[in-house]
Amino acid sequence: MVGGLTVSGIMKRFLLTFALLCAGVPASAQDGPPRMEVLPDIIIIPDAQGLDATEKEDVSEGVTKDTAPDYSALTPKAEREARLESLFERLSAEDNSEDAALIAEEIWALWLDSGSDTVNFILRRGMAAQTRGEKKLARHMFDNVTVLEPKFAEGWARSSRLAYEEADYSRALIEASQTLILEPRHFYALWTMGNIFEKLGRQEEALETYREAGKLYPELKALKDRLGALESNLKGDVL
Repeated sequence: MVGGLTVSGIMKRFLLTFALLCAGVPASAQDGPPRMEVLPDIIIIPDAQGLDATEKEDVSEGVTKDTAPDYSALTPKAEREARLESLFERLSAEDNSEDAALIAEEIWALWLDSGSDTVNFILRRGMAAQTRGEKKLARHMFDNVTVLEPKFAEGWARSSRLAYEEADYSRALIEASQTLILEPRHFYALWTMGNIFEKLGRQEEALETYREAGKLYPELKALKDRLGALESNLKGDVL
């Protein structure tokens, strides 16, 4: 489930929109809505390998032993999922934007770790290149990530966002959908998908998609702004 939306529902929406894309992007998509601001792509996440022993201990003591959950009996995969479940519960309930952003950073720290140092390095090279506007290099890096780790959701999410920036909406939609199959809570992929719907002039679908992302991360300003604008537009259309 993605909030109240099933992966099946996402795929049905994707197939319908993909069919429209195959028939040709409507003229209205050439101008589209105001340019979207990208969600925070570069989040500074401490690299534990770069910390000395004392600093590592300081980081690990950030949560008191009395309150920290005990994950010792879990496999690494189960521990990761347990941490994500806990973080998403906190994120959906948090009403302070700054605190919510910190929780989102913790989620992204887990998302950005593929389990392979090589893949992680390639992904971050792609992210840095995308930020610098070097789209060709970023594309090369993200393509390598998805080939090397096809079950790594973040690789598809970043590739999807780049495809959106390249105006390759078919690819962006396919890869956003692939991200959500692997990680149904990926609010970044939902954001990209909502942007695509807006570019295609499909405001109702965009609004629904943003609402699903908002259930996961209600204090994300970019989402709140787009939700307000779309709700206002659709209300005006009805009137």
